[in-house]
Amino acid sequence: ERSHAFFIQDQLRFLDNRLQLSAAFRAQFFSLGSPTFTPTSGAPYVGIGSASPAPAYTGDGSIAYLFSTGTKVRGHVGNGYRAPSLFERFGTSFFAGFFSPLGDPRLRPERSIAFDAGIDQSLAENRLRLSATYFYTRLQEVVGFDFSGVINPVTDPFGRFFGFLNTGGGLARGVELSATASPNRMLDLFVSYTFTNSDQRTPQVADSGIITSLVIPDHQLAAVVTQRIGRRVLINFDLTATNNYLAPVFDSITFASRIYRFRGLVKADIGASYEFPMTERRKLRLFGYLDNLFDRENFESGFQTPGRTARAGASFSF
Repeated sequence: ERSHAFFIQDQLRFLDNRLQLSAAFRAQFFSLGSPTFTPTSGAPYVGIGSASPAPAYTGDGSIAYLFSTGTKVRGHVGNGYRAPSLFERFGTSFFAGFFSPLGDPRLRPERSIAFDAGIDQSLAENRLRLSATYFYTRLQEVVGFDFSGVINPVTDPFGRFFGFLNTGGGLARGVELSATASPNRMLDLFVSYTFTNSDQRTPQVADSGIITSLVIPDHQLAAVVTQRIGRRVLINFDLTATNNYLAPVFDSITFASRIYRFRGLVKADIGASYEFPMTERRKLRLFGYLDNLFDRENFESGFQTPGRTARAGASFSF
């Protein structure tokens, strides 16, 4: 498959750079050659019409205005497009000893539209920056993977029990608040909070009745502290925390998915590095990290993540 893209963007500034405008346009075209399948006998996609993905036309625009008080108001709108991959259209798999086609050559592309608006405020001679943003994203159509029974092998032209298919997408909207502070030239602080209300048009697991997007927590908190000691020592602390969330777990016995509520993620990492200047251009840096500092039991979509983990290394630049 070949793809060709044309992209143009223009940025304008007015009123002594206080007013900033930006607009962009992108066109992308696809050309799919005639697929070859081996072995020819029994290949699930032989004889199926394989059309090229539809052309993509996307645009993007933004506006921002900076006041003399250090206040910036901004807005942005744009649409998105993603052509289904070759694996999503023609992929296959061996699962539990059985061969199964996963792809669907008829898949339509993913399409979305997004809007966000916000305000930024600088204080204390730019040592403190506050930001608030509202965002709205509508997924008009997406490519998903289903193993909950939506795909019926009796009516599916490829005889699939599970695989890729087009779904109705969903909505994601919410608010993000953040603050960045530099009390002195050796210390940087960052903290953010994000509230996300994300829903699907149709349940991700059939017959569940749950339209809330799975694996996406409603609340997320992040904090980063970076401390420099002299010119050679750097210490970094990173914290991420979320509330409880819903996620599907696949049952390999019943070949169905069940929805479970998992405890929220709380993960803290700390790292440090020391730099040895050897010459003007050559430097040796020793570093070490301790991940999951509190040794908390965390899960990602039903899979347990590692506990406390240490790693160390060295880098040489020249």
